[in-house]
Amino acid sequence: MSLLDSSRDVRRRLDHPIIDADGHVIEFMPAVWPYLREALGPQGFADYRSRATPVERSVGGDSSIEARRRTRAPQSAWWGSPARNTRDLATAALPALLYDRLDEMGIDFAILFPTKALGSARFDDGDLRRGVCRGFNDFYAATYRPYADRLTVAGIIPMNDPEEAIAELHHCHEIGLKVVAIPEGVWRPIPAPADEPSVWLTPGQTHWFDNFGLDSEHDYDPVWSTFVELGYPLVSHGGLGHVAPNQYVSISNYSANHIGSFRDKMFQLCKSLYFAGVTRRFPTLQLGFLECGVAWASTLLADICEHWEKRNLDALHSLDPETVDSAMLRDLFHEHGRTLLDAAGDIDLAAGLGGLPTPGVPPDERDDWRFLEVSSEQELVDLFAPRMFFGCEADDRTIAFAFSPANPKRATLRPIFSSDIAHWDVPDMAGVVAESWGLVSGGLLTEEQYRQFVCTNPIALFGPAVFADTVVPEAVADATIA
Repeated sequence: MSLLDSSRDVRRRLDHPIIDADGHVIEFMPAVWPYLREALGPQGFADYRSRATPVERSVGGDSSIEARRRTRAPQSAWWGSPARNTRDLATAALPALLYDRLDEMGIDFAILFPTKALGSARFDDGDLRRGVCRGFNDFYAATYRPYADRLTVAGIIPMNDPEEAIAELHHCHEIGLKVVAIPEGVWRPIPAPADEPSVWLTPGQTHWFDNFGLDSEHDYDPVWSTFVELGYPLVSHGGLGHVAPNQYVSISNYSANHIGSFRDKMFQLCKSLYFAGVTRRFPTLQLGFLECGVAWASTLLADICEHWEKRNLDALHSLDPETVDSAMLRDLFHEHGRTLLDAAGDIDLAAGLGGLPTPGVPPDERDDWRFLEVSSEQELVDLFAPRMFFGCEADDRTIAFAFSPANPKRATLRPIFSSDIAHWDVPDMAGVVAESWGLVSGGLLTEEQYRQFVCTNPIALFGPAVFADTVVPEAVADATIA
């Protein structure tokens, strides 16, 4: 098969379905407004309509470079949707048209995420935040229900506190949404900002970013329990709520800001949940990190294993300053360091060790791995590799990293096919699957690895229940985590 074959041709040659784990809709807002009005009430809806949405604020306002220099407002996206390809633009807004075009696109089943609802979980006003999320969720459930055998849209779960998250999870389940997604974190005020900033905080910093896991302000275990109870995987898509720090820093270059931003969002969230022991305490919960690639996860797992080797509780004994042999240190300095001793002048090495080794006050809890309860590198890998899934786009050559023998314990990571249709990086919806097949024809993936990418892994993440009563064959819907 050549690179010129169509997406329809690619699908025809395969004996398994192609699951799109992350496409997008472009909401036709006049049709959304009745749902928002119902969820918010008349006054809440008027308040919502009177202000710019988070998406509008990020792409609007004074775009002059002079204004941005004064405010340091980063350059966000503009022209972010199909335009000249007007058929694709309409396809993103019209579920009936998308449904009719899926065979042309080579896709059996598509899981879709918001566009204009991005930022809905970030409103500081709790009633507004919860109402906006609920209104969009009701719209998605009602509008896409007639197409449920091939399409589903993810609901938005606000996460400022566990109670609102649990309430919306139950609501999404009641209205029939098969998939839900959380933001990557929440900004929270620092109770007592430092008078003098540390090297880790920005001058005058008043807030910190809570990723719901390690050191979170709340105990989110009841939320993860509800995910398990209702049969939802824990999926995060960047941009649904508050945006993690240091993502966009250029005031003039959107591409420079966008490159790597989703990776950085998911990197922090993944570390937070992992080190908090979420995958240990909830052994049936799958975690999905979307639109971020998988190469960073390969590096992260390697770093985790290397740090555990050097900084587990037993290994820390070799770093304890109390274990320094003062007499040996003194003798070595006298034998090999006369120049340094002469420069230092009158110094008692035995008393102060001259600042050696590097000082530091140990914390009350020294075990960085306490929530993981592991005793081997293999256990570290087992809590990571089989349970986490990473959204990768069709042209992402670094998907090959997921299958690299360089991964700790030769672990295979779990990439999932993410088309990103409806956004600017997809100039032709009908060409995405054909482009993804280029990873096989170009020798980067085997056909079996491609099957895992577009079929086995998406089904393992979202679970067979998502594909019940769909066009996905029952035999494939029974796919389980290896």
